[in-house]
Amino acid sequence: MLKKEEMRRWLRARLETQRKLAVAALVGMSVMGLIATAMEFTIFFLIIRIGFISSSSVLAALATLAILAVIQVFTWLGIPKQLPDVEHEAALEDGTVIVKIAPTMSAVWTYAFGSLESDRTWVEILLGVLSLPQRMCAAAWFTWRRISELQNVAVEPCAAVIRVLHKEAERVELKKIVADLTLSDIAATMRQVSMIDGVVFLTRNSVGLSLANRLVDELAEWKPKKSPVAEES
Repeated sequence: MLKKEEMRRWLRARLETQRKLAVAALVGMSVMGLIATAMEFTIFFLIIRIGFISSSSVLAALATLAILAVIQVFTWLGIPKQLPDVEHEAALEDGTVIVKIAPTMSAVWTYAFGSLESDRTWVEILLGVLSLPQRMCAAAWFTWRRISELQNVAVEPCAAVIRVLHKEAERVELKKIVADLTLSDIAATMRQVSMIDGVVFLTRNSVGLSLANRLVDELAEWKPKKSPVAEES
């Protein structure tokens, strides 16, 4: 079992790893989005230039930019609906609290590439392909915001929550976590905890939390490397 300060050190390292992965995702989405946008611009430009505005390449280019810009704006405006925080009402001893669970980076990548459902119509597939460049750019913007959020995670309360989950080694009700810990802002802390990869929110009937096996293994492997005993040796 990690001590309080050890858990905080582990969480700082974990958040830094997640931040680096998010930066890599941001770069990947940005590059793919720019390449896809350039390809889409070329196709739309040729269609408009040949079929509609054959008299001026400049007007055709402006019309193409306007179309792509409108699609991008509507894509950005739709992000809150496509990648929303999932809200759950949790009962506590002294009332209720709304817990917001942030979308995972896996959900962001799924959004960027589009739906993989096989029962879509050809129209839905076509629209999905045409909007892929805009989704990639929107996902990159969302990831940039996530990087900022990871940098602003309050380590002390989040580490305390994870320490409780690690100690119990099973589902822990939010009510019990709040009773065991002194959290100044329960809703904000829970949302930040939800951004930590490997923390699982279980929301059937009531709100509870647990740690994924991979995170438990990571904590077990980290201790001999980072504990004071190991460092002295």
